[in-house]
Amino acid sequence: MSKWKLNIFVNAVKVRMEREERTPEEIIVEYTKLTASEKEEILAQL
Repeated sequence: MSKWKLNIFVNAVKVRMEREERTPEEIIVEYTKLTASEKEEILAQL
């Protein structure tokens, strides 16, 4: 995943974690278009 795309997803998940009081794992499953490796990459940055 490109760096800019990774940054966007990481920031989006962080905002949703604060606003919705959910875990990153709960949020990331809702991004159905991402591959498993992309999801792992995002979670690793959090």
